[in-house]
Amino acid sequence: MAAGPQPPSLQLPRQIPNLTASRTGDQVKLHWTTPRENTDRLKLQKIVQLRICRRQQQTASWDTVATVTAAPGKAAQYTDVLPAQLTTGPLRPLRYSIFGINKHGRTAGPSNIVMVLAGPTPTQVQNLSLQVVERGVLLHWQAVPNLPSGTSVEIERTLVTHPQATPARASAKPATSAKTNTAGNLHLLSRADEPVEQTLRVNLSAAGGQTDEAEENDSGIALDFSPQFGQKYSYTVRRVIERPADNRTLSVSGTPSASVEIETRDTFPPSTPVGLAAVPVSASMNRGVPEVDLSWSANTEPDLAQYRVYRQDVTLHTPVQQIGLANHFESIVAPAFRDLHVQPDHTYAYTISAVDTTGNESPRSQLIAVKVPAS
Repeated sequence: MAAGPQPPSLQLPRQIPNLTASRTGDQVKLHWTTPRENTDRLKLQKIVQLRICRRQQQTASWDTVATVTAAPGKAAQYTDVLPAQLTTGPLRPLRYSIFGINKHGRTAGPSNIVMVLAGPTPTQVQNLSLQVVERGVLLHWQAVPNLPSGTSVEIERTLVTHPQATPARASAKPATSAKTNTAGNLHLLSRADEPVEQTLRVNLSAAGGQTDEAEENDSGIALDFSPQFGQKYSYTVRRVIERPADNRTLSVSGTPSASVEIETRDTFPPSTPVGLAAVPVSASMNRGVPEVDLSWSANTEPDLAQYRVYRQDVTLHTPVQQIGLANHFESIVAPAFRDLHVQPDHTYAYTISAVDTTGNESPRSQLIAVKVPAS
């Protein structure tokens, strides 16, 4: 028996389940995927009309912000520029939803509801500057006291160039936490893998160490010790305010600072080696060949490449000169060296230095003198 005639489809787009929203400055950016089917599970063949709506906490009805069109099954976005009345006053929830409509203006219902914060945005970060230091990149900006509670600083770092052929120097002190820590007025940003883009967060301290409702101070300084040396990075910084609402945390971001670029060139030498000791060995005790055995404490820098040994013949008043292995091609990588080119009854003075993978040489250690036995 043939099926009876079916009523015509109303062509109502299915509800959107994945709407997201974020606010920066006076703009709210909405993202979603436009439905590919209608409520009858038939594929939508034409451009879909969507009504973008927002609602303030104290109102019961939705206000239409705009009516837009989007291709079925495709990612879409819309930027809502907030009017002045929504960028002033107390921080408060602002809800958004999207309604798909057919040609008669009918809808199958709202999308999921998302929220942002209405009210004033944090002040823009001014006068950002960068400095390469041995532990990473030191960021400075204009300090601002007495910020609203829940304010933090967000740092956006972008890798402009990729690793070079020469090994990049790693940070000397890796962090163990993905969160930021505070040491006085200096905020240490934690180490992470090297993505092209990364967001780092600096939590501020309450002014006077008061309650959670206290104002907070932005000291205007942070140390990012997760970048690698031998790279080029771009930084922007902005302030963010967070507030709890409806069992979730809402945030509003200030306008980002101007972008600043920096090349992280490694110009920092290893530490001076310590613990240098020299032991003379007479020719009679060493098959007719006198020598001086040197040893010292090993350096711990991860980019250590080699050591250099310097010697002065005190007896002959020669200048301090670098000495090395017999073939002059091998590097001294262990914290020890045998000087086989000494004369009996001569006094020698030794000093050593450490060299990293980029050729930076440490200051030399103090000279120590030793006399080779006459026989």
